[in-house]
Amino acid sequence: MNDQLNFHTNFTNDPNKREKLYPLFEKIFGIETSLLEDFYNRGLWNDQYVPYTYFDGEQAVANASIFPLDMQINGVRKKCVGIQSVMTDPVYRGRGLMKDLFKKILVDIDKQYEFAFLFTESPSLYTPFGFHVVKQYYFKIEYNHVPFNPPPKMKNLNLFNQEDINILMNIFPHKEALSKKFAPLTYEHALYFNFYSPNLNQKFYYIKELNTIIVFEVSKGICRVFDIVSETIPAIEELCAFIPFPFHTIEFYFSPDVFKLPHVEEIEYNTENHLMIRGQLLLHGESFMMPLTAEF
Repeated sequence: MNDQLNFHTNFTNDPNKREKLYPLFEKIFGIETSLLEDFYNRGLWNDQYVPYTYFDGEQAVANASIFPLDMQINGVRKKCVGIQSVMTDPVYRGRGLMKDLFKKILVDIDKQYEFAFLFTESPSLYTPFGFHVVKQYYFKIEYNHVPFNPPPKMKNLNLFNQEDINILMNIFPHKEALSKKFAPLTYEHALYFNFYSPNLNQKFYYIKELNTIIVFEVSKGICRVFDIVSETIPAIEELCAFIPFPFHTIEFYFSPDVFKLPHVEEIEYNTENHLMIRGQLLLHGESFMMPLTAEF
């Protein structure tokens, strides 16, 4: 172990250095190198992902990364950033590497962005850097849906099929924000990586007639909607017309104000993965949620 470590930033376009992160990802998060290689080869890991990394010789030993995460908040576009891939090799812990990385990151962030977001199971690690936990809420309505017989067709996207990925990549740059109150705008990096999550992978559906992708599941009479990707978000009645399963309740895992629904119940979203924000986010006491597809 060297006493003097080498520090690098923004090497995403250098394949040799990018690949040096793979063993650290696998050691800390259990993410296999083959998955990361596939992610990069599909063009989903672009130069907007900026790693701040310490190396011991050729070995990446500590890293934290940032990526642009513009948000719509109270109807106004805000220049924001997400922090992810926070990891230190166990052998190198206790040396203040992550503290030093965060100091470097925050200097750059504070010059360019209004807010910084991260998800963590250990909030106490980040409160010294000015981050605070915000409560999130999902939203519930009663909605009795009996599918048409036969129902209109929707395509279950296979996100390991490049043609299906292209459908999403063609719509996403022109998508309407999920919410005027609180919605991510530039979260494609997180969305693409969530393709690989078994919790979301089979839940992407394309409705050709509406040129819309809806991420949802139906279980025990509840339709859980996680995301909608569309140039113009259709009315809830139009979307439900394509869902081939009956249900009596819809749960939205984002702020559904775009639908102007009556009688929406707000329920606190309890999870071990906490959303933290650096900056004073003023939402006038309103409830909101970062979509699960945008988690990072």
